[in-house]
Amino acid sequence: MRKVGLTAVALAVAASVSWVVPSAQAQKSKDTLRVGFYQPVRMVDSFYDPGPEPTVAARVVFDTLVNYDPIKQIYLPSVVASWKQIDPQTMEFTVHDGITFHDGEPLDIDDVIYTLTFMMDASANYRYQETRMNWVDKFEKVDGHRFRIRSVEPMAVMLGKLTQFPAVLPEHIHSKLDKKVTFGTKAVGTGPYRVVDLDPNSGITLQRYAGYKHGDVGKPAGSIERIRIDPVPDQQTQIARMLRGEQDLMYSVDKDMAESLAGNPDFKVDAKDSVNINVLMLDAIGKSSNKIFTDKRVREAIMHATDLNNLRQLAHPVVAKEKPLAAACSPFIQYCTTAVEPPKFDPALAKKMLAEAGYPNGFAMPIMAWGEGKEIAEAVAGMWRKVGVNATVNVVTFSNFVKLRAEGVPALVTVWDNSVGQPDIDNTADYFFTPGARNYNGDKMLEQFALDGRKELDTKKRADIYKQMFTRASTEAYLLPLNRIPSVVLLRKEVTLQGGHRHPYGFELNRVQWN
Repeated sequence: MRKVGLTAVALAVAASVSWVVPSAQAQKSKDTLRVGFYQPVRMVDSFYDPGPEPTVAARVVFDTLVNYDPIKQIYLPSVVASWKQIDPQTMEFTVHDGITFHDGEPLDIDDVIYTLTFMMDASANYRYQETRMNWVDKFEKVDGHRFRIRSVEPMAVMLGKLTQFPAVLPEHIHSKLDKKVTFGTKAVGTGPYRVVDLDPNSGITLQRYAGYKHGDVGKPAGSIERIRIDPVPDQQTQIARMLRGEQDLMYSVDKDMAESLAGNPDFKVDAKDSVNINVLMLDAIGKSSNKIFTDKRVREAIMHATDLNNLRQLAHPVVAKEKPLAAACSPFIQYCTTAVEPPKFDPALAKKMLAEAGYPNGFAMPIMAWGEGKEIAEAVAGMWRKVGVNATVNVVTFSNFVKLRAEGVPALVTVWDNSVGQPDIDNTADYFFTPGARNYNGDKMLEQFALDGRKELDTKKRADIYKQMFTRASTEAYLLPLNRIPSVVLLRKEVTLQGGHRHPYGFELNRVQWN
């Protein structure tokens, strides 16, 4: 997620210009939606470029094996029409009839088998390959319509994983490429939109695919004929484009900017609660050179010094009314539950606990943050200073955040979206509690809960496992969920967003329509 932070000057300019520029129309008459992306789309290929913005485009160009309705929290057909559990490690799938690729060629089971073969090929060397395929033991074609996937161990989250990856590839095109990484520059899928042209410097044009007939509530067909996506990395430039009538949709809009433009009759603001949250992580294992937070008393004191109710007010009003999170996960995700309440805000108790831990005069503490965690981290630092902790904020780029997190920092605020809104809590459990660069607790019980939850097929038992997991994470003061992050989208008045999803950006391209 990208935070649009604007200066006071930019806000003033936007407020003044918005009322003096002549009213401009969205390109409804040309049936073309114009969108600005903060990062260029260099290819439409979730194998080789699974970044947030390329994934927005890939989502409507390709289909995965399974769809998901996040409102009803049920799995739905996509490339496969049905499935059944054969044993705790094996599921059998039946391929949907009548699906065609954008070039008119029919999709069949051989395309699916080819895709799975490519996914498992170590020489493919695509992004995140190890974590994306290490759960698969083998797969096999049963007949002309059915295939089976067997997991390495009992796998409760197989359907959840298949909603996100892999995107089904056209064997007749992909298999002939010497360099598979080039496929995404001229991508051909089966989704509701096809790629007309793509240039990393000038942008990408998508056109509605009339042959998309297998959509449902999990992934409906598009209604707008063409979508033009331009790379516009500067947020102020995007606002200027919106004001001049050159752009119809802008996402990750700052709360102040949204409120500034909400009164402009040419615009409307769509703000919704999302799966995104900010989470405070403390170095409980002494990964960094600063070992202060290896003492549980200090971790607990810091959490009592953090006013979660106050942090809610910093967000858009759409989430400010929600009560503080008790577990480090979005309530929209399956199995996000805990048995404890959030820590009580009590500065006096925090000071007392710090003194008992040997820090009556506090200590210096840098907090690392990136993107939408910046404002919250600064607020948290201010709260800690009131109990004697000399807290500062180090804002870094996402790439540096990942690097420094792996090396070890004492405290950090991370933005978490359950791997771009995947339906199952397994992603969150893996992110925080299994071994790796992101694990700051080293708690073997939490690791075991994460592994057991992944394997447990009984839904009630599984829910209890995750409840114990998040309860322990809270009682040991490893993590503190700080606030929900809403999705805020600025639209021209002729544009409307459909619901039915929980995408962190607040929209999906096939769910945008004209009034």
